[in-house]
Amino acid sequence: MSTSDVEPQTQPSSEAQALSEIVTWANSCPMWQRDALRRLCDKERLSQEDLDSLLGICKGEQEGRPITAEHVRDPSASNLEVSLSKLHNLQHVNALQSGETLTFQKSGLTVIYGDNGAGKSGYARVLKQACRARLPKDDTVLPNVYAAERGIPQAEVSFRVGGQNQSVTWRQGTTADPRLTAISVFDSNTAAVHVDATNDLAYTPLPLRVMASLAETCKTLKSKLDDEIRVIERQTPAILNSPDCAPDTEVGKLLSGLSSKTADATVEGLAGLSELEEARLKTLAADLANDPVRVARQLQGQKTQIDKARDRLKKLAKAVSDENVTNIKQLYETYERSRAAAALVSADLFSDEPLPQVGSDVWRSLWEAARTYSNQGAYPDKKFPVTDEEARCVLCHQELGPEASERLNKFEAFVLDESKKREDEARKAYQAARSALEATYISMQDVQAIASLIRDNLGDEELANTVKRCAVQNSWRLRSVLKTVGLKGVAIKATQAEVPDAEMAAHSEGLEKRAAGFVAEKESPERKALVAEHSELAARQWLGTVKADVLEQIKRLKAVSGLKKVQKTTATNKITTFSTEIAKRLVTDRLRARFAQEVARLGIAEQHAVELKHARSSAGIPLFHVRMMSNPDEPVGKILSEGEHRCVALAAFLSELSTLDTPSGIVFDDPVSSLDHIHRDRVAERLAIESLNRQVVVFTHDIAFLVLLEEACRETRDHAAVPIAYRVVSRGANAAGFCNTEPPANVLPIDKVVTQMRRHLGNVRIHHDRGDQANWRREVRSFSEQLREAWERAVEDVVSPVIKRLAKKVQTDGLIRLTVLQEQDCHDMRDAYGRCSQLLHSQPGELNPRLPSPDQIENEIAALESWAQNIRGRQDQL
Repeated sequence: MSTSDVEPQTQPSSEAQALSEIVTWANSCPMWQRDALRRLCDKERLSQEDLDSLLGICKGEQEGRPITAEHVRDPSASNLEVSLSKLHNLQHVNALQSGETLTFQKSGLTVIYGDNGAGKSGYARVLKQACRARLPKDDTVLPNVYAAERGIPQAEVSFRVGGQNQSVTWRQGTTADPRLTAISVFDSNTAAVHVDATNDLAYTPLPLRVMASLAETCKTLKSKLDDEIRVIERQTPAILNSPDCAPDTEVGKLLSGLSSKTADATVEGLAGLSELEEARLKTLAADLANDPVRVARQLQGQKTQIDKARDRLKKLAKAVSDENVTNIKQLYETYERSRAAAALVSADLFSDEPLPQVGSDVWRSLWEAARTYSNQGAYPDKKFPVTDEEARCVLCHQELGPEASERLNKFEAFVLDESKKREDEARKAYQAARSALEATYISMQDVQAIASLIRDNLGDEELANTVKRCAVQNSWRLRSVLKTVGLKGVAIKATQAEVPDAEMAAHSEGLEKRAAGFVAEKESPERKALVAEHSELAARQWLGTVKADVLEQIKRLKAVSGLKKVQKTTATNKITTFSTEIAKRLVTDRLRARFAQEVARLGIAEQHAVELKHARSSAGIPLFHVRMMSNPDEPVGKILSEGEHRCVALAAFLSELSTLDTPSGIVFDDPVSSLDHIHRDRVAERLAIESLNRQVVVFTHDIAFLVLLEEACRETRDHAAVPIAYRVVSRGANAAGFCNTEPPANVLPIDKVVTQMRRHLGNVRIHHDRGDQANWRREVRSFSEQLREAWERAVEDVVSPVIKRLAKKVQTDGLIRLTVLQEQDCHDMRDAYGRCSQLLHSQPGELNPRLPSPDQIENEIAALESWAQNIRGRQDQL
């Protein structure tokens, strides 16, 4: 979005006018927003206490205090010429000394200097609040924490309106005179230009910052309300999330549609049963106890068990049938014949072997194990048995001799012989048939279970006994077959029993029909009506047990409904629309052009060409950023130093002032960074020029900046001399805030230093005249030090056309002014400097030297004055 996208089509607005419009606009806002705007116009950020209080107002738990015209700068004050006169009668303001008066020069520049902890910031805070300037977080005026009595901070502010003297009393927590809002205050901590969360340099005029903070507060309160809603919703009992009732009952419908509008009487009417209804519920429960679906499942299960029993009985009967008995005997006989034939071959082949039973089953197992080890471990790449040269026995690992090799080959030939193969095949066939026969065995435990199923579930005692006899008899026959299969001439004692298959099949079919019938019964209208009646009564009975929980849940739902209704007041649509209108009237082409001029005047444009551009919107609030003209996408906050950042903020402030066309005073609180030695002189020059048109007050703790301000106020080819006044705020033993109208000696011009010393000499001469040696000695020591410092300052003035203290460059065009210096000037200076050092030093042999008289000190002051004036006069003639 380009800057032209937000260009206004209406009359440009000042900050005070925009704030006044916010007050009017707020009349249609919820009370909590009006209260939030009041707080946001007073402080940079809302504390957690503020947010909690606003949440209480939002929920109707606290009374709100809306923003009014007295909480913002008076737009009509911009038409007045207002300047500060003095700040006095301070009481309970930090640790400032009561009775002190801080005065301000009527026009030009007033520089208020104070070291850290001297009390300078206390005076600045009072002025900020009296002029309704926005305060940084935690920058409120506090009473003296060490005082026994802590009253409410207050002070008297004297000022001029159109040349007429006025005076008002400011008191913490009350609104000061609206005319004081014509005084503009610059504080880098609350400046319109600031580093945002993306490390970019944002330009946000105060009205837009107030609206942006309001939008952010809306989001914060919405989140807090969301948290409260979640806490309430988590209190819902689990039993109500999964109610123990059918959803199609009246109770089920009530619970599924439970809301804040549900009447308690509706719950009371459904909860619980009368005695007649309780009796009816018991009757229905008994009649419907056999649930058709459940009974059908039981019958299907019984049918499955009967069918499995039939199958087992039939398999057992078939296994012990005469045909199957004959078959297994034949298989056994075939196996015996094959084994005998293989034994004959083995006896013939291995009769001479040293060990018996070669070729037996035990031997064969050993041989096959040897084969497996050889093929998979010892000799995987050679055919078993391996009997070549250097081969070893895979069982004993001894080297094979010719005899052993021959024996192994003979063993393998026997194993591969056809007779042995026939033996193996016959054995496998017999073993398979025997295993299948053994698998049909039914244990006595299983026999009892089958009989019980038929007797207990089907009620057929006779069939249960028949099945039991059949299973027992055929199981006995099976055991007999297994015992006698290899015995010739031994008869099988037990005979085969016939399975009552038809009777069991009939029962299976009957169970299936009954199950189908119960399933069909479930769908009948009569049963459905009984089930519905039972469900309704059971649901009401259950509701009676949880009635208290349901009534509490309705209260919770009402609370949630109320919170959601309140939450609608946190919508930001209206804020967005109004903020866009303000932005169009505040950030104009005129402001952007003036910003570019101010940036250039402060020297930023020489290194970084920057401009104001519309960047984006956050929560609907138009945001403007300071952008590099050569690289708009690079965050400026990463490029500019702290000093450059403060210069850009100052440029924005001065640009905003240019749109007001008002001559009222300006207050600057530490306008430069003590870390920035590059731009301080440009800032000093800019403030000096501004002081030609209006009263300017500067609070600073930077002595270097104070010196630069003094130099900038001197007459130049570009501007006339600027009236400058100094105020020094210092700290005493037990208090701070002592005010002095004289500047620090190390920044005074030499002529003023001379005047001060002469004035002081006149005040303390009485110590010498009265013979008060102790006090006069102290004064002489002081004058000695002052004179030495004054001579050093005089030398600085002489060479200042070329090089100045704290200057960042050498003025080569002033070199010619040093040509007036003569050798005698140097001798005079060194002689006088030496005499200053001798004022308190005794001569050899003197134990109690005579102190110099006031006239001698006056002579030294005169020598200094004459030397400085003489050289300055010669320089001025060039």
